Amino acid sequence: MTTKSNVTNFFTVFFIFSFSCLFSQVKITKTPSWVVQQSYEHEPDIDLNDISYGLLTLLNDEQIHIPKQERYIRLVQKITDNVGVQDGSTISVNYDPTFQQLYLHNITVLRQGQTINKLHVNDFQTIRQESNSENYIYDGSLNAVAHLADIRNGDIIDLSYTIKGFNPIHGDRFSVGTTLNDFQPVGKINFYLISKNALQYKTLNSDIEPKIGSYMGFTTYNWQNNLPEAPHFEDNMPTWYLPYKNLFVTDYDGWGDVVDWALNLYEDELNLSSALRAKIDQIKNNTETEGERITTTLKFVQDEIRYLGLESGIGAYQPFSPNKVLKQRFGDCKDKSWLMVTMLRNMGIEAYPVLINTSYGESLHQFLPSPKTFDHVVVKVVDSTSTNLFYDPTISNQFGDYKSVVFPNYGKALVIKKGVTSLENITSKNIDLVEVFDTFDLPTIGGPGTLKVMTVYREAEADVMRARYKSQSLSSLSKDFKNYYERFYNDIEVIKDPVFDDDSLANKILIEESYKINNIWKPMLTDDKNIAVEFSPYSILDIAYLPVEKERITPFALYYPTHKKHQITVKLPQKWGNTKDEVLVSSKSFNFSMQAKMNSSRNILYLNYEYQNKHSFVSPEDFEDYYTKIKEVEQIIAYYIYIPKNQTDNLSFAKTFDSDKFISRVTSIVVFIIGIMAAIAIGLVIYVNKSNRKRD
Repeated sequence: MTTKSNVTNFFTVFFIFSFSCLFSQVKITKTPSWVVQQSYEHEPDIDLNDISYGLLTLLNDEQIHIPKQERYIRLVQKITDNVGVQDGSTISVNYDPTFQQLYLHNITVLRQGQTINKLHVNDFQTIRQESNSENYIYDGSLNAVAHLADIRNGDIIDLSYTIKGFNPIHGDRFSVGTTLNDFQPVGKINFYLISKNALQYKTLNSDIEPKIGSYMGFTTYNWQNNLPEAPHFEDNMPTWYLPYKNLFVTDYDGWGDVVDWALNLYEDELNLSSALRAKIDQIKNNTETEGERITTTLKFVQDEIRYLGLESGIGAYQPFSPNKVLKQRFGDCKDKSWLMVTMLRNMGIEAYPVLINTSYGESLHQFLPSPKTFDHVVVKVVDSTSTNLFYDPTISNQFGDYKSVVFPNYGKALVIKKGVTSLENITSKNIDLVEVFDTFDLPTIGGPGTLKVMTVYREAEADVMRARYKSQSLSSLSKDFKNYYERFYNDIEVIKDPVFDDDSLANKILIEESYKINNIWKPMLTDDKNIAVEFSPYSILDIAYLPVEKERITPFALYYPTHKKHQITVKLPQKWGNTKDEVLVSSKSFNFSMQAKMNSSRNILYLNYEYQNKHSFVSPEDFEDYYTKIKEVEQIIAYYIYIPKNQTDNLSFAKTFDSDKFISRVTSIVVFIIGIMAAIAIGLVIYVNKSNRKRD
């Protein structure tokens, strides 16, 4: 069901974007005279077995004339297999029609010594893809798309075009990031700049120096890399790790320059609307302490101002007026953050917008100063005790005292405050404790058993679980929870639906579950003459990843912050042998402990596990220690009770480990993490290159 206001907003956005499309015709022109033509090898020394998707890039050429605000791109690709025809025959160029124009120069196909012209303007369509719409972000960019006819295996496709226009929000300042290699084989990469201002430049993982020259009184910078070596990828790399040969270029002298640029966007002298003034007064009158005012303001902006970003042109950087954001009741990160800052300042509370990068925060110190480095805006508050507090107004349904509201581990950030000249390191202080209490009742040997689970989530873990149960139906959650336990036990039945208890003041959520496990007793894998029941701290299995290789040259990501306590109580069907075990595994990266104790008088077995990561990643030099210690953990992570099939007494204990089970249980999470990290690592070109190109 769609509300009238939502319909109005939709057609408003549609009209704006449609209006832009009317003035976004694709034009054909000659190659600009300032472009330096590049040669390339038709048959570079590249092993065809290293090529994916049947498409080999022979030349990746980017040239930027900064004073003219023109960016020239030439891409030459060879189809090496019939599977490459699909992608090779599709031309797609992204640009923002609010400040950019697209000029096509050349589309030719080289086939058996003949050059075939494929540039026909009528073949192109401009479409609005809005690839980020699922995140409620609409940037207004267009894709000029053409599907070339008669493309064959072995063809060399030569495409060149120029996009004219930089985002006016940057004025006469310039910065850009790119890579001098690719995850796929490339014959040649060329990057060329013409500038009237002196530029700072920096490379990571590369010692390539530019050739500096001159053109028409301007300074030129040229980086080239022939047959670049592909970056080295390993599983489970942190999202912030930069494996590519990165190049950063800027004319900003330092982070203080970026702050000065941003201060012009967040203008502090605002005449408050009557509605905004009334809202501020309402919060002041209904609260008694500074902390209550901070919390109430945060909750209002988080939960009553919905997230929606209209980020076409300068809207990608400049926030809307807080008056407008309050009136329309929606905004993106910078809109919501600036509204919160404005409200707090008008209550006499010190507050600032903060620029961060959600992926590369831990490595921002390696970047050169640039506004394009950041992709998110949050809020810093300094209370009357001079305590620094950070909040993300785009996160909804957060609870807790104003000093304990969870802030993600974003790493380094830039506070938009006059006089700030350096990045500020934001370290997460959250413990994110999760406690799991499993109670197994085994009334008979070989028969069914019951499992009652009580899980207590705190801080960020509580926020995540709260968002989940607020967005899903109870029946859907019950099904998800049951599916989770089916990874461990077959033929499981739900006795009653999960029960949720949300203590918002303490930011703690308690969930109770009840199950019947019909075939909890199973033949042992190592000896099918015995039947056994396995008990594992699955909450720890979910986040403790067992690596395959012992040696490593890149950082290894850990689930952080995390602190898991998992207590298992087993009510046995008869007297059992005594057992008492206590093991502690301590490494530079994590601590793990396991305690097993038998209460013979009550026929109850107690298993207590605890795991806590010390850092968000393992450095390569510490990886051997991590590998060795996690191998120790694998030997005690699971606990069995077993008995011969033909006996009803002499039940025994065994601490064993099945590495295949361990790996299979964490596969879903590991694949998810690796997938995200690989996508971000591979997509670095998009972040520091393609994204910046679109918003120049």
